[in-house]
Amino acid sequence: MSYQIDLTSRETQVIGLVPQCIIDYYSLTCASPEVYLPPGVLKHLKKHGHWNDFIKYYKEIPKMITSPDYVGQNPKEPNTIEMYKVISDHVILPIKLNKADGLFMSSFYILDNGANKITKRLRTGRLHPYAYFINR
Repeated sequence: MSYQIDLTSRETQVIGLVPQCIIDYYSLTCASPEVYLPPGVLKHLKKHGHWNDFIKYYKEIPKMITSPDYVGQNPKEPNTIEMYKVISDHVILPIKLNKADGLFMSSFYILDNGANKITKRLRTGRLHPYAYFINR
């Protein structure tokens, strides 16, 4: 299935499917692996200065969800997953779980000093290469 993001939509959009191996590894209790993009997140991206990052890479987001380079979890937010993709920048796509509505994209941004942050997060175990989840 192919997903596309409509930058002008005022409706919640389905933008991808989280691989089941990631849902299982992090014990996410969700009715569906679909990831939603609520219109409020687009406002958030504009308000918090992430809009240009989003515009630059939004076409990559569905692929980033189904085939990230790295996946992790913010230790302060247990019902989240973070998907990382190295394109020309190191971009991060936080996905949160809302018990009522399911998985949704909560933000999108380029990591400052991304290569170093990814290396550190790999070393501490906060992140794993995507292959780690597939081979479990």
